[in-house]
Amino acid sequence: MNKDKENTAVVVLARKADEETAQKIAAFVQSRGYTKIRYEIDRRIIGGLIVYMGDEIYDGSVRGRLEQIRQSV
Repeated sequence: MNKDKENTAVVVLARKADEETAQKIAAFVQSRGYTKIRYEIDRRIIGGLIVYMGDEIYDGSVRGRLEQIRQSV
């Protein structure tokens, strides 16, 4: 397995992150041992972001939250 892939977090956003948001994302990712970040833009998530780090997924997207609400009703 490619060592770079193992140490790269993938961050999916609805739009490009501003500098303050990018710094917060970097701090979050680094606190979990990842040293590289690959950003992807996907407008289907509406807003917020999704972070993929290995087998972990942190879904803070508006689309994900709406789906959670839909499933809870």
